[in-house]
Amino acid sequence: MNILHFLVFVLWSGSIILFAINNELLNSFWRFFGLTRWADLIVYWSLVVLAYFYVTLLNSHTKDKQELTRFISQLAINKAYDESKEKIKNFKNKIEKDKFIFNIRAYNEWKVIWKVIDEIVAEWFKKMVFVDDGSKDNTLEILEQKKKQHKNCLFVIISHTINRGGGAANQSWYKFIQTHAKELNVDRFVWFDADGQMDIKDMDKFISEIEKDNWKYNAYLWSRFIKWWVAKNIPPMRKVILSISRLVTILFYKTNISDPHNWYRVVDIESFKKIQLNSDGMHYANEFNEQIRKHKLKFKEVPVNIRYTDYSLQKWQKNSNSIKLAMEMIYKKIFFR
Repeated sequence: MNILHFLVFVLWSGSIILFAINNELLNSFWRFFGLTRWADLIVYWSLVVLAYFYVTLLNSHTKDKQELTRFISQLAINKAYDESKEKIKNFKNKIEKDKFIFNIRAYNEWKVIWKVIDEIVAEWFKKMVFVDDGSKDNTLEILEQKKKQHKNCLFVIISHTINRGGGAANQSWYKFIQTHAKELNVDRFVWFDADGQMDIKDMDKFISEIEKDNWKYNAYLWSRFIKWWVAKNIPPMRKVILSISRLVTILFYKTNISDPHNWYRVVDIESFKKIQLNSDGMHYANEFNEQIRKHKLKFKEVPVNIRYTDYSLQKWQKNSNSIKLAMEMIYKKIFFR
């Protein structure tokens, strides 16, 4: 914001407040210029100008946040690669599951993430990239312990110095995998949550579908709503909100996905390299859906079993946050430049 923005914003805001308190003062102002019937024009014009400056400032603020995220992310990526490059170089694939790489973001998940990791390793998946998004508990310590425990696995830990949000954590994954996919020797990228509600056993379904389809789809998407009884523990209001999100995804992003805000997905690496996300917050799911349409990725939805526990339900976003997400979507789609 430069000095002109500041002066216009402050003076115009002060004028609106002053004239709103004393309407006669507004009429007197215009009579000074010989006008008596168009006094309200200044109010409407002021609202337009202030709205313009508000959006301009918001865009500037959003870009600053994105730059900070890129800075924090790049520092974390460089450090993670330096610590892991020898292990990456020497790790040799032995089974087909070594072609999959799991990506798990975590923020204050120390209570359950250890169990999530052990369950994945028990199913013979050995490659994982973790993003500790500035956790305030001992999540990072747990990740380091698991890295030492599972020495036959390839664990990469990307640690943000400050919390940047779910979308920012995704960006760190993306850039790391997109940059080092060849060295990592992987074919498929898997999103997986740290809260324990995703069932690693469902990977058998994903792999079965991939083999059956002979790799003709670029992405396989988890869905709670292909089989409604699988999602029986979701509160009714949540189901309504998720149904609305599906309609919004169709209208705004021209992508017909039954469960657009899930995050259990398997995408081939070549398609994954095309995807670009910029949101720090929860808007990343909408961005991904838009990227599916933009790059004409072929996708297939797969029904999965969701393990809703007291812990995972407590970690859910409040329903009121859906309004914030909708506002962010409208802003990013229409006003952000």
